[in-house]
Amino acid sequence: MRYPVMKIFKEKILENGQILINECSKCGISVWAVTKGMSAHPEIALTLKAAGFQVLADSRISNIIKMKEAGIESEYALIRIPMPSEIEDTVRYCDYSMVSELESIFEMSRICDDLKKDHKIVIMIDMGDLREGFCPTELESSYEKLMNISPYLHIAGVGANFACASGALPGRENLTQLIEYSKEMEKKLTCPIGLVSGGGTCTLVQMIKGTLPEGINGLRLGESILLGTDSSVNFPFTMLHRDTMEIVAELSEVRVKPTLPIGEIGMDFSGNVPVFHDRGNRLRGVLAIGRQDVRIEGLLPLDEGVEIITASSDHLLVDLEDCPKKYKAGDTLRFRPDYPAMLSASTSSYVQKIFC
Repeated sequence: MRYPVMKIFKEKILENGQILINECSKCGISVWAVTKGMSAHPEIALTLKAAGFQVLADSRISNIIKMKEAGIESEYALIRIPMPSEIEDTVRYCDYSMVSELESIFEMSRICDDLKKDHKIVIMIDMGDLREGFCPTELESSYEKLMNISPYLHIAGVGANFACASGALPGRENLTQLIEYSKEMEKKLTCPIGLVSGGGTCTLVQMIKGTLPEGINGLRLGESILLGTDSSVNFPFTMLHRDTMEIVAELSEVRVKPTLPIGEIGMDFSGNVPVFHDRGNRLRGVLAIGRQDVRIEGLLPLDEGVEIITASSDHLLVDLEDCPKKYKAGDTLRFRPDYPAMLSASTSSYVQKIFC
């Protein structure tokens, strides 16, 4: 086997998806399954379809094209607002997209007319995270212009993003305000606004706590399906599998070494000055995986006694002194990734993916 390896346990992800579809449906909420966490690997897309998701959502049009070319039948949503240069591809390949620029909407309208193709848009409103979205004060002046778009271009709903760029969390107040904006838009445009997409896994937390206002009827879930976790407030999803994947790396060296570097300390390869404490001589291992392969800070050792020391671009250093097992070069260690670590490892061509 070629290491490092990312092992993905499909059955656990499938069960997470089924549980979330069922729990959300009890609250009248439909779910888009977000595939970007695993770089839209066809195996993941097929697992999500088997779980029952009707819409697969991704932030990159290339990922959506990849899934379609793999023959995966689904509705597709682009959840990163499209660059002007990819608007035509967005209309061609996606059923839904999220938009926040009038000029982009008008260009979509023109392309829909040219292609005679239906496309649905979700108008994003900035509810405080300060990423994408119309400012609420801009909406009033936009309604009249939105009434003149192509009959092929349909306003499916409104949406908001939370806990990504600035960490702003969803709550009863801002989610209720999003619902009010959807009602106002429906009245001004005299057309039904069917979808109120209230965010992602962080908004799922509000649903489970019972604080989600009635009227939020759509969520975009990735982390909770793929990892069974929430990185916004570390909410414990007790009903979900959290052991859905692991990263396995091989030890290339095991040796007793000092814990304090020798000589003058400068910056490491990433421009930081590392700080170490003298713990005497201890057994340490060198693993053939580094920051070019995965976000090291997001790895949790799964083998007893293993402690991460530091990493370079190609190597991960671990303390093995307190391990009950006596490791040697050629042995492997396992780590559980958090969401950013999963993202980076799934993107890396140096990490082999194995679906179990």
